[in-house]
Formats: sequence, C-alpha cells, structure tokens
Amino acid sequence: MKLGHRPFQLTGDQALYTCDALIIANRCFGEVPRSALGASLHGQGVSACATCDGFFYKGQDVAVVGGGNTAVEEALYLSNIAKNVTVVHRRDKFRAEGMLIDRLMEKTRSGNVKIEWNHTLDEVLGDKKGVHGVRIRPTHGDKPGSCRCTGYSSPSATPRTRRSSGARSRW
Repeated sequence: MKLGHRPFQLTGDQALYTCDALIIANRCFGEVPRSALGASLHGQGVSACATCDGFFYKGQDVAVVGGGNTAVEEALYLSNIAKNVTVVHRRDKFRAEGMLIDRLMEKTRSGNVKIEWNHTLDEVLGDKKGVHGVRIRPTHGDKPGSCRCTGYSSPSATPRTRRSSGARSRW
C-alpha cells in the first residue's frame, strides 16, 4: 500500500489498483477477561462474541456480563437462540441506550431473560468438557451466588485503530 500521495496505490496478487479515496475497515479483537476464568475455557463455552458463537448455545442456558450497549445487544441476540439468558450487571441500572434497555426489559417480562442486578462475575465454573456455570458475587455483600449455564459471554472489543503506514486522517 502506498498512501503518501494520490492516487493511492494498492498492490494485489495479480494487479496494481489505484484510487483517490480508500476506506480501511478493520475488525475488532474480541477480548475475554482472563482474571475470572481459566484460559482453557475460551472456546469451550466462554465467548467474547455472541453473534460469532451464539449457535453453539442453541437451547442452552447462558450468562452475559455487562450493562452497556454491547452486552445488552448480545443478551437480546442470545435470547432468540438460547433457552435462558442471565445478564450479570454490577449496577442497579444499565448504561446502554434506552431503546435497547426497553427491548431487554420486555424480554424479562415475557421471555427468557433474567437480570442479576448489583452482581459481578467471581468465577467461570467449568472443566475439560466446558462451562457448567458462573459464580457471581453481590457488589454490596460477601455471599456469592451461582448461575447454571453452559455458555458465558463477556462482550469486550478493542478496535484495530492503528493507522496503516502513510495513512492520514482528515479529522
């Protein structure tokens, strides 16, 4: 890629391409917090992307940790696939957009979503066969609880925002 001047030049396998404008659409890196689980459970019930891995949880119980847009979106998505979805959130209200919250709260009233307010993830429970539950802890107290599930999603993503060599932003 030569991005120092226009037209930009991109070298492909069989040709040289030029353009006056170039949009670089980089994906995000999904991240699974390692502190509360063994790295060995990633891919065996632990996921950072419900849309990528949701079909593995069809008809099963799953837990989603978080209260922002991504967590609520993932819980909504999984509620159409999984048997039950438990959302574990450390506060007493979500930080997600109102429309998403309304949709999720409707699922709690008429569907298969349960919310564990004021709780944090203590540990993902599992073995070589995969996840079989999560241990949660109240934010105000010491008595841990648990949630039986075969899948756990902790949506977190780091965008690939490092610029390509020679690229400039107009903003």
